[in-house]
Amino acid sequence: MKNKEQKLEKDCGFTLVEMAVSFVILLMLASLSVAGVLAYQDYADFKRQNSYAQTLFSAAQTKLIGYSVRGQMEELKDASEEKLDLTMITAPSGECAAQTLNGLEMKEAGIFYLVGNKESYEKYRAGEYQGKQDKESRGYQALYGIFEEFLLDKQILNACIAVEFSPDTGQVYSVLYSDKSTAFTYTGKNRDGRVNIADRQEDHRNDYMIGYYGIE
Repeated sequence: MKNKEQKLEKDCGFTLVEMAVSFVILLMLASLSVAGVLAYQDYADFKRQNSYAQTLFSAAQTKLIGYSVRGQMEELKDASEEKLDLTMITAPSGECAAQTLNGLEMKEAGIFYLVGNKESYEKYRAGEYQGKQDKESRGYQALYGIFEEFLLDKQILNACIAVEFSPDTGQVYSVLYSDKSTAFTYTGKNRDGRVNIADRQEDHRNDYMIGYYGIE
């Protein structure tokens, strides 16, 4: 009878060791689940950045076709930053952009660019650049003026955006986009939210959540 009672007591619950093992297993499963959720969030975020870049590319190309027809590309060129040095750009394929055949004609003519960020967009919305003739103000007006009539959700523009184009052909070379970064640069280091967009390879862009769409 006593042996039977001891057996029942043993079968009625977990030992401390069993409870500890179960707890460790639960922690491992929970951490794996969290890691999976975070990985999916990163994937979805990166996909969204690329989708917005494609949307802006299409809008920019439509606008630049209109500029070309009306003979306004020279004005856009004057408002833009200096010609892009393609020897510093790494294409998505990993090749130097100056050596790829894609867009060779427009590369020979020269590619110019416009860049903005969240701060410049807020100032644009507040009308701080309106009527000003300095190059920076004209550049921001030109950048956001490209997109405004084509976007229902203009909040997309509250981000870092770079548009690269050929003023001679009216062809958009590429658009880069990120609502995670604070600024884009072509030459500086990646620090404090400021990201170098000269490298267009997917691994680099994924690390910094940079969306890209272009002819390369």
